[in-house]
Amino acid sequence: MRLLNLKSGLFLRRRNSDSPLSARPQPEEAQKWSESFAALMASKYGSSLYRAFLLREFSNENLEFWLAVEDYKNSKPQKMAAKAQQIYNDFVAVQASKEVNLDSETRLLILTNVQSNSLDSHTFDRAQRRIQHMMERDSYLRFLQSKLFLELAFPERYSSSSDVSD
Repeated sequence: MRLLNLKSGLFLRRRNSDSPLSARPQPEEAQKWSESFAALMASKYGSSLYRAFLLREFSNENLEFWLAVEDYKNSKPQKMAAKAQQIYNDFVAVQASKEVNLDSETRLLILTNVQSNSLDSHTFDRAQRRIQHMMERDSYLRFLQSKLFLELAFPERYSSSSDVSD
């Protein structure tokens, strides 16, 4: 059983079980993650590994925001107001605990929608697109260059007998 040490206290083990994240993905699956950010996020293992990578870099607030918006978009209408307020408080408000980098116009548009209760599944679309674009240009590319990803996608070239440390 091989451990992948992610320096953040998280460990992913290679073993056989019914849990979707318990077994390492096949290299072909990991290679698909490099096709697009959407392909990475569509994979439970890929999105979890990307999250672990971001945690290690102390830059996970963008992904947390992106995932919170995905959850919001799939919410029942009666739960949207509370979830929208929570997303605003956690990520959008100036000095929020997990504040993401948004322009003032986008922040104001979201605040106006949240305060007026004119909410729908598109309330955060503009902000989510901006954050996704930032991730695609920065942390996603770093993830694709990390030993963690390379050893999963190309084990014949990058695997070693020791734990992955990068």
